[in-house]
Amino acid sequence: MPIYSGSSDSEDERTYHKTTKLFSRQRSVHSIFGGGQVADVMLWREPKIAATLVIGVSLLWFLMEVVEYNFITLVCHASMTSMLLFFIWSTVSDFLNWERPIIPEVILDESSFRHLATSFHIRFNQILSKLLDIACGRDPPLFFLTTISLYILSIIGTYFNFVNLLFVGFVSMQTMPVMYEMYEDDVDRVAGKLMRKLRKLYRKVDSNVLSKIPRGTVKNKKLT
Repeated sequence: MPIYSGSSDSEDERTYHKTTKLFSRQRSVHSIFGGGQVADVMLWREPKIAATLVIGVSLLWFLMEVVEYNFITLVCHASMTSMLLFFIWSTVSDFLNWERPIIPEVILDESSFRHLATSFHIRFNQILSKLLDIACGRDPPLFFLTTISLYILSIIGTYFNFVNLLFVGFVSMQTMPVMYEMYEDDVDRVAGKLMRKLRKLYRKVDSNVLSKIPRGTVKNKKLT
């Protein structure tokens, strides 16, 4: 008998018409990304912060990849420039009666690091749990789609160094979610058609190849 005991094509059509969301999700894109300030930045609901991040990361990538700055050299030069600007500002303010630069006592709060580490830990566990769930074969089309995606990503990784790959990943993270939210219905419709085609393809492979592979009988051993 075939391994895949799914429903018929007509039942698949009815299922995908009922479940129109990508990967059968029930929550909004904003809630999937945590629903907090991070989600607002990723979906450009905080345009000033999102634009500042994109410009800052793009400038950092330009200096390291185009200008070919070494990371340590870049950090040292940026620190020296900042210290020089603060020194000039503090010195000139005494002569021109300007307000001296205000240096906060705590620049980065400890809770910010804890929140960032907690968010990363939760997201990493969610991704790992999802990958393990897919690897168990509960959704074969999604398994093949994930495998193909990882293979394509591995090929892309051979043409980029680590910094370029991080930059491309950051730009994709800042553009793809907001683009998906803007064209959610169209993407879900195309994704539904693709998943139906993958299910049909898997049924053919299952009936023509996988179901014909001989399997030995499994005997239950009694514990003595």
